[in-house]
Amino acid sequence: MTGAWWPLPRGERGLPGRGRRASRPAPGLSARAGRALLAQWHRVAGPTWAALRRRRLAAVPVTAASAVLVVTFHALALTDAGERLVWSLAGVRADVPVPLVLLRLPLSLFAPAPGLPWWGALAQVVVIFGVAECVLGTLRTATVSLTVTAAATFFARFLLSLGPGHPLAVSPAEAALADTGPSAAVVGLLICTGWACRASVLIVGTVLTFSLECALTSTLSSRAHLGGIAAALVCAAVACRAPARAAPLPPASAVTGRDATG
Repeated sequence: MTGAWWPLPRGERGLPGRGRRASRPAPGLSARAGRALLAQWHRVAGPTWAALRRRRLAAVPVTAASAVLVVTFHALALTDAGERLVWSLAGVRADVPVPLVLLRLPLSLFAPAPGLPWWGALAQVVVIFGVAECVLGTLRTATVSLTVTAAATFFARFLLSLGPGHPLAVSPAEAALADTGPSAAVVGLLICTGWACRASVLIVGTVLTFSLECALTSTLSSRAHLGGIAAALVCAAVACRAPARAAPLPPASAVTGRDATG
């Protein structure tokens, strides 16, 4: 029939048919990087938020006790008698005998550190210790903190024994400074948390940040972090595997069928 109008199929009219999808531009590099960062953020924040919602303060007993100790030790150090008490309980320095260092090491994490204000130490403990305890658990958080701190402390003694021409050598005057504070433990917990959550950005960012600090400064505390980084990587590979995922819930129809047959 001449001049008759016949409707064309959907696919020939330029409209997406039922079995076709409209073409979308491929995401750019920045979009892919943003999605990757967001995914890694959820891997760390998800278990933390879930643990805090489920158990509240009971999920972070080490963090709570550490925060109290940080505030208490910094308050005591404001007086002469209190400063002597804090040193006798938690004072670590290069000239302190090794047996005494081992006894004071657990509390040295919370003693005042040179160059670190009390609020900075408190923020590190509350945030980093808290996230790590929710992800790694209480026992592994305490174990990693003590292991990495011990590694950094004894690596600092090794650095002081190096000759003046060595690239990692530090000034002998650094031996008179106290080797206290939570910074080494924070390095270890960041690396182990990133390892357990498969957050490579957190691991690489931590290693690069403290390595850059070591390259730019020649202080004993910054270079001792290299020993802490090495110990943290060993701890992560040995004891900080990714947490097991919860099994998915069965569909409602399956549950109803089992109840009916039972």
